[in-house]
Amino acid sequence: MVGRAKCGRRRTIGGGTKRIVGGVEASPGDWPFLAAILGGPEEVFYCAGVLVADQWVLTASHCVGNHSDVNGWTIQLGITRRRSHAYYGQKVKVRRVVPHPLYNVGVAHDNDIALFQLAVRVRYHEQLSPVCLPPPRPALAPGTLCTVIGWGKRDDKDMSEYEPAVNEVEVPVLQRELCNQWLEHRDLNVTEGMICAGYPEGGKDACQGDSGGPLLCRDPSEPSRWVVGGIVSWGIKCAHPRLPGVYAYVPRYVPWILAQIRLYNDDSAVSEDI
Repeated sequence: MVGRAKCGRRRTIGGGTKRIVGGVEASPGDWPFLAAILGGPEEVFYCAGVLVADQWVLTASHCVGNHSDVNGWTIQLGITRRRSHAYYGQKVKVRRVVPHPLYNVGVAHDNDIALFQLAVRVRYHEQLSPVCLPPPRPALAPGTLCTVIGWGKRDDKDMSEYEPAVNEVEVPVLQRELCNQWLEHRDLNVTEGMICAGYPEGGKDACQGDSGGPLLCRDPSEPSRWVVGGIVSWGIKCAHPRLPGVYAYVPRYVPWILAQIRLYNDDSAVSEDI
């Protein structure tokens, strides 16, 4: 498993122009843990994910669906621009797909978390490294400012397209009870396996195409280190008032994530030099 010394580090070179919904475009190398999940022989962009160990990418179960055939997936790492063949970028095939066994059981969208085991171990460098997993128990306190990143649409109009470059936006974690009040009239339930983040007035949010990507929060004890607090799961529209983004709540799933890594980690896996 990744040691704390190696995870969650990023270069901080400021972004610039506005993108995502209410956010800014990231610079190359800004988020070395972000993964693009590509499907099929054409390698169509499906979802985002986040590297949590040298052979493991965390994403949303709804991204995987019933497509557990490993040959259908390719993971692209070390890039911020999806269509670029960056010198530091790497495409890796998948050895195993591990959706959460209780995804969508009992409550819609619950347990929306999954893992991809990569066919090779990746070697870390400045533009490709893992994020930190959070401690299993301490809650992400309401009001905590976290950053959601992804290649998703800038708005929820049907005609808008996925972005070629990564975008990032800061959103505050919301109290689960408040989130449930806002969504009550829509008969949707935010469970203990979910967390909401956004603003009452809207304006900043993840959107279609950001699914599976990380909600990244600074480690309170070491602000230069990033942990993955959530995985983009679902929402109603994008950036509308009182309709915040809903994320799989990663702290709740850390024991499951670590158990899968222990179960399937193959110490004889090939390391890939970049």
